[in-house]
Amino acid sequence: MPKKAANLALWVSREQEGRDEALEAYLLDHAPGLREYYTAQQDAFSRLEEDAYVRHPDPTPDNIAAAETAEAALPSRKRTEVQLRRSFAPLAVHLPNEIKRKRKRFVQQGQRAWNRANPIPLTWELERTLTAEFMKAYGH
Repeated sequence: MPKKAANLALWVSREQEGRDEALEAYLLDHAPGLREYYTAQQDAFSRLEEDAYVRHPDPTPDNIAAAETAEAALPSRKRTEVQLRRSFAPLAVHLPNEIKRKRKRFVQQGQRAWNRANPIPLTWELERTLTAEFMKAYGH
């Protein structure tokens, strides 16, 4: 791509970003309850993150050692099945990853539940109307 075309593409990209940010600010100012909704959503999601760390703390070296001991006590066939389930990853690697997955699953379930219980005040029709008003008012 010639240098002028690359610069033009960069300029258009930056202009689009600026327009998107301006539209977002316009929607926040003109959609009733939208700013409050986003604030409440952010607070709820932050609490979910904190709860996830409380419910699923990172494993300590003692936890990992206890899991290794419990696994070593299993009969050979069961031990191999457990190792296969985790693709033979060592427990010191597997347990922290499993905890991260549990945390993520907990947070995502909580977020989906919150979103179902609190529908966004910006309906598709209202967004379309406000976007049209924005485009007309600011000539974009």
